[in-house]
Amino acid sequence: MVGQQRVSGVTGIILAAGVGRRFDPSGQCLKLLARMDDGKTVVRRVCETALSVLDEVLLVCDVHEPLLRRELGDLPLVFVPAPDATRGMGVSLKAGIQASRPSYGYVVLLADMPWVRPSTVAAVAQAVQDGAGIVRPVVNGQTGNPIGFGLAWQQALLTLPDEQGARGLLQANRDQTLFLTLVDEGILRDVDIPSDLGMSPDSN
Repeated sequence: MVGQQRVSGVTGIILAAGVGRRFDPSGQCLKLLARMDDGKTVVRRVCETALSVLDEVLLVCDVHEPLLRRELGDLPLVFVPAPDATRGMGVSLKAGIQASRPSYGYVVLLADMPWVRPSTVAAVAQAVQDGAGIVRPVVNGQTGNPIGFGLAWQQALLTLPDEQGARGLLQANRDQTLFLTLVDEGILRDVDIPSDLGMSPDSN
């Protein structure tokens, strides 16, 4: 990704905990390790996108940390354990916030959204660096991910309910949110079931 804009002082927090039971009800196939059409795993694509823009990227993971380290050990990631992540996304988000010391704030990415463009991560991070409190990308009138938070929101993020994540905070603070209109439909697209990757349900 030669020439990609880089943004300093904003930490990327990739939420990678959870099994993804809808992808494989047996729990044996971790959807983040499913391969895309270019041969890369879902989680590697997300990590490489974040690393192409941000100087510090954290990967928050649970019991699958050994598998993720094996897949991503060659990347300059900081692995953050969140063993209680099954209680909800708030646990993972707070673990990432506590483990980072950014100058301006955070960009929170979901590890099962591999189609987000680097330029989108850069736009959200740049808005945070420029002083925005909350940043949400928008395409065709729909808000998506990743989401940016300025440092002023650190304490509010650390006191989020474990089970809900940032949903309530975002809903209550729309008037303090910068909505960035983009052309990246990847902000709405995640991997939920095998067919999202063009795989049959019994594919590996």
